[in-house]
Amino acid sequence: MTAPPAGDPCGLPDPSLGLPIDDALGQAQEPDGRRSRRWRVLGWSATSAPVALLLVGGLVFGPRGLSLLSPAMLSLLNPVVPVALAALGVLVGLGVGDRRPDDRRVFAAAGLDAAVTMLVVSAGIGVIGFAAMSSIVRPFWTLVLASGICAATSLTLPTDNPLEPRTTAVRIIELGVLLPIVAGALLLASLRAGSSVGAVALVAQASGVTLALAAAGWLLLTRVSSETEERVLAVSALLLVGGVADALSLSALFGGLVAGVFWRYAGRHPRDTISRDVLFVQHPLLVLVLLVAGARVDLSLASLGLGAGYLVLRVVGRLAGGAVAGRVIGVNAPRDLRLSLLPPGVFGVAFALNAVSVVGADASILLAAVVAGTIGSEFVALLLPPRSVTE
Repeated sequence: MTAPPAGDPCGLPDPSLGLPIDDALGQAQEPDGRRSRRWRVLGWSATSAPVALLLVGGLVFGPRGLSLLSPAMLSLLNPVVPVALAALGVLVGLGVGDRRPDDRRVFAAAGLDAAVTMLVVSAGIGVIGFAAMSSIVRPFWTLVLASGICAATSLTLPTDNPLEPRTTAVRIIELGVLLPIVAGALLLASLRAGSSVGAVALVAQASGVTLALAAAGWLLLTRVSSETEERVLAVSALLLVGGVADALSLSALFGGLVAGVFWRYAGRHPRDTISRDVLFVQHPLLVLVLLVAGARVDLSLASLGLGAGYLVLRVVGRLAGGAVAGRVIGVNAPRDLRLSLLPPGVFGVAFALNAVSVVGADASILLAAVVAGTIGSEFVALLLPPRSVTE
């Protein structure tokens, strides 16, 4: 056993043993393959949730099922959804900037992986739509691009402790959500601005408003002492960030990301306070997003067919993106990187839900296809687990 390399927070097996570091870490974390595979679908942890189960629950409890989540109930939950989406963005933003020696290479690999997936899925959905529809209108192309963005993420929840040792695959998954969030913000902004230049300007203006709100919350948090006041101010700041995005009909995920990055680099005490309080409510908000997404789905033959196409294209795109990412990483890339990227996570569903709130009923088929494809992707990932999970 050799000493751990510089900067490595924990000792890992000697490379001479023939195990890549990522594989060794994965095996140490998951000794029971059958249990870990089942846990991925049914279990909770700090960074995972039963995504497929909650989406199916939304379908069952929604207006087309038991109607416990009736249309009236869903309308009451409408103002809460942007706040939940903003909270997911904040969680991503708080984890940005943890420096490691190979960060540039991992960041490039994550970006290329997401870009390849977006290209494959958008092109495939475009071909399917072009073949199935007699006339093509502008909202269709918006939904085509949105489907690629939804497919390009595998993250459920980011790691809450930046000092926790993470495999290369986990880091690619966490960084890989950044490009889809930014692309989604520009896509939704283009619907209001009408041009790419106007979309960039609108996103910049909205970012300025979000930064002002984040700075105001940060200043207030530096002047309070009790934990109760801290919680009230942190939740209020989150409500404002999500509310502004909803009022401007822009991406709440991107607004949360901007605020999270600001708080990440702000003073330590306010940052820790906001991180603690957002982490405290992350699982209830995640449940809300998935149940509401499932309840809003109107399944039809067309949406199921599109969902099946989305599923196949996403699997192809993630495998292709993983292959490109592996080449960028080089010899240190885990052998099961492509399979590690197959789980759909929650951010694809979150963006589809955000698109419905901004675009309206025209995006309902996108949400239905993404929900169906996400459920299918969960089971594909269960059938094709990474090698470190099966051994």
